[in-house]
Amino acid sequence: MASELTVDAVRMALDLSRMRAEVTGWNIVNASVPGASFFVVDQSAAESALGVAAGEDTAAGYQALSAARNSSLALVEERFDVARPGLDELVADSVSAGLQYQLLSEALGRHFGLMRLAVTGRSGA
Repeated sequence: MASELTVDAVRMALDLSRMRAEVTGWNIVNASVPGASFFVVDQSAAESALGVAAGEDTAAGYQALSAARNSSLALVEERFDVARPGLDELVADSVSAGLQYQLLSEALGRHFGLMRLAVTGRSGA
């Protein structure tokens, strides 16, 4: 995967993690409200684009990320027909989204650090 493609893919994954955390936050706020809306995030289009970007074909990866960026990144649906998860499960989802965001941020920081070392010509040791 090309360096620019890697940065674009990580940026998209960061956006998805942020959106997941926001929607989970909405659901946590409404967890104790009877009859409140439950929001579900459909990230399938963006996840399939990230899967294509992770493949060997760089051109297809660029095209998939561009198409996902031009369309909606993810759909947030208000659902009334699904069983509401418990507060523990919602908090676990929120923590999971936060940890995923942190992991991606650290990976991106390392990537930029390695690029800087390559440009300056230092070994980093």
